[in-house]
Amino acid sequence: MEDAAGPPKGRQFRDGMQTLNKTQALDLVRKRRDLFDMQARSNPFTGSDWLLHFIAQIAEENWEILAPEDHLDGCSTLLLYRTPDRPHHCAALTNYYASLYSPLVSSATDRAGALDRIVGQLAALTPVPASIGFAPLDTETTDTAALMAALTRHGWYARQYFCFGNWYLPCEGLRFEEYMQGRDSRLFNTWTRKAKKFDRGKDGARLQIVTDPAEVDAALEAYDRVYGRSWKTPEPYPQFVPGWARICAERGWLRLGLAWVGDVPIAAQIWFTQNQRACIFKLAYDEDYAGFSAGTVLTAHLFRHALEQDGVTEIDYLTGDDAYKRSWMSHRRERIGLLACNLRTPRGVLTAAKERAGELRQRWRRPAVAGAPGA
Repeated sequence: MEDAAGPPKGRQFRDGMQTLNKTQALDLVRKRRDLFDMQARSNPFTGSDWLLHFIAQIAEENWEILAPEDHLDGCSTLLLYRTPDRPHHCAALTNYYASLYSPLVSSATDRAGALDRIVGQLAALTPVPASIGFAPLDTETTDTAALMAALTRHGWYARQYFCFGNWYLPCEGLRFEEYMQGRDSRLFNTWTRKAKKFDRGKDGARLQIVTDPAEVDAALEAYDRVYGRSWKTPEPYPQFVPGWARICAERGWLRLGLAWVGDVPIAAQIWFTQNQRACIFKLAYDEDYAGFSAGTVLTAHLFRHALEQDGVTEIDYLTGDDAYKRSWMSHRRERIGLLACNLRTPRGVLTAAKERAGELRQRWRRPAVAGAPGA
């Protein structure tokens, strides 16, 4: 048998659970595009295009990707992975580029039952997982509660923790002028004053929204130029964002906004619009041109496009509680994580004890401050 810490050599079936290498995981997603794209109606980060891009760009060759075999009920799956340096710990097949993880991808009517069966399969893995991290999860979906209940039934201790806030705007039928009238006075006044430069082309200021695949490469060059002159840190995976932008353009989802002064791009934002939801994925501006308030003007321009051209029903700022998001959005929800510890393994018991002790200390010393566990 292959050493537990070594890379997977091929597909293995252990009582309904598949352990896949990178190539096999890509094949699985391609085979079940219909299933993943169905789930993408509520979570764009479960769509087949996103997953194929994520696995191709982010997954390492030595990752072991875990998925229940389709014969569980013919229409459900869940994607996890583990690495050779932590063979007893599994994690959701996602990272910071995705603001939401769906613990169940399924067309089953009994989603709680499907989750229960899948969680039951985890004990058949070798080595048996001592802990699993699920994040970020939606607090408002019944899948999260069903996952917690299934873990408990199958002998796991699950600790919930706060990941981040998610600001969004329900906007079905909302017109742009009405929307802007509802913003706070500081934002509204900044927009009305600064937008005049771009409307009149003063100082060579202009706005652009790129959607055509033929224009994407040039637009991405401008985006990279702005990003490089902004406060943002370099991307850990330099090809991920441009690759996703190109995929979105091919699918008709891309809304890449640029603000220019002459031939100089001074602000850039990457949005993608899918299933009537506009997702604000990446943004940056050149701090040398802060006086133009190009970020504010460009954001408003993209909001106008989303509301009046795309007719979206929701605009989503995705990840984080940045102060400026409150000014643009009307609602906030929370994304959480679950750290599940397998109480049928010594490692799982030890991890659960540490997590529980830390939780009790936190309650004793001060009001609970939500944060990710250290396991």
